Amino acid sequence: MSPLPPVTRRDALKMLGAGAATLALGDLLGCDRGGARRPNVVIVLTDDVRYDAMGCAGDARLQTPHLDRLAAEGVRFTNAFVTTSLCSPSRASLLTGCYAHRHGVLDNVSRDPDPACPTFAALLQRDGYETAYIGKWHMLARATPRQGFDHWVSFTGQGEYFRNTMNIDGHWRLVLNYVTDELTDHAVRFLERDHAKPFLLMVGHKAAHAPFLPAQRHQSRYADVDFSKPAATAGGLLAAKPDWGGREAEALTPEDLRNYHRSLLAVDESVGRLTAALRERGLLDDTIFIYTSDNGLLLGEHGGLRDKRAAYEPSIRVPLLMRHPRLAGRGRVCDEMVLGLDLLPTLCEAAGTPAPPVVHGRSWLPLLRGERGRDDFLYQYFREEGLVPTCLAVRTRDWKYVTFPEDPALPTELYDLKADPDELVNLAGHPDHAGKKQQLAARLVLLMQETGYQRPNA
Repeated sequence: MSPLPPVTRRDALKMLGAGAATLALGDLLGCDRGGARRPNVVIVLTDDVRYDAMGCAGDARLQTPHLDRLAAEGVRFTNAFVTTSLCSPSRASLLTGCYAHRHGVLDNVSRDPDPACPTFAALLQRDGYETAYIGKWHMLARATPRQGFDHWVSFTGQGEYFRNTMNIDGHWRLVLNYVTDELTDHAVRFLERDHAKPFLLMVGHKAAHAPFLPAQRHQSRYADVDFSKPAATAGGLLAAKPDWGGREAEALTPEDLRNYHRSLLAVDESVGRLTAALRERGLLDDTIFIYTSDNGLLLGEHGGLRDKRAAYEPSIRVPLLMRHPRLAGRGRVCDEMVLGLDLLPTLCEAAGTPAPPVVHGRSWLPLLRGERGRDDFLYQYFREEGLVPTCLAVRTRDWKYVTFPEDPALPTELYDLKADPDELVNLAGHPDHAGKKQQLAARLVLLMQETGYQRPNA
């Protein structure tokens, strides 16, 4: 594996502005730049998991005691979003802190991020961390170890729920265990090691990606629960929305929806096992523990959509929990908007590691100190063959404006999220909202300029 390019003098000068904040955070954490006292990091990354797929988000029917405890002992971000709601681009943004048009992973067709966009694992490894990746990588369809990780357990592509050929530090092994449990076993063993340095552990679960296959022990759970979404977008309300086609062709059944949530029961147990392993070794309060997803998932909203990609809320909003007693008080709820690409600068700030100038994201730690966050962000999706068209959108605190620059015949979308949180009524053609539409169209142009947007080659 090729070494990470060194930080140049020019890069270092650009990063000096973060020095004061890093020193202040170091005082708060009691950080020792020699290594051992910097916070450990554990990240649990799920697949296609919606922001509301846990009991602590408001659905008392969901049996997620370990996630609920994590939220009760830390902070729950209610407005966490991804900037491309598709597995591979979103994962690349999480790792690099960059928009897809910069890191170059535009679709699920097998590529890793541009080496010019280093991952937080490579940055922390270079700065003295022991690093491990365990689970679904889902970018370049190759299971062998990646640069930036000292310990590696993965499989090719999507993997399977019950049978996988895993690459474990360069050695292949056929595994027949339920994949969530198998990955958790590896992660717990990593945590139980003696660590001379601070560590970063990232666990990438397959759940809850389709087909939704729960562990055998969970197959009868939620038997009497109906998770179906109300058919609130029937009739004329769909006329002002783009017609993605096939809305009803592959409708999710009530049992599909139960299995979606059943598959997350093992993930909840995984979080419980990981936190228990840290607690038993006296490491939990010295560890930044993060739970999130690569994107959300539509489960029948908007006339029967059952995918991600589109800029609707169930697609782009994700769960985000963070536990660290000295950074986030118990049971906090943060309503500020944060993005998946904010993860890299957040971890860099916490570790006292400079974030490279290429990064688009911002650390969310200042929000936990009471500062105001962003007022809007750019959402982007790049057309895949036969699927949702290229989309550029602006999501503000209260509004959403969605465009399809390569398909001008498709209707622009405009939603008042405060009055219409389910995005049922497209206001783009309403004369009373022409001014808001114009304002957000101008803001979209500015966001594209601010992020250095240009349509990359697929």
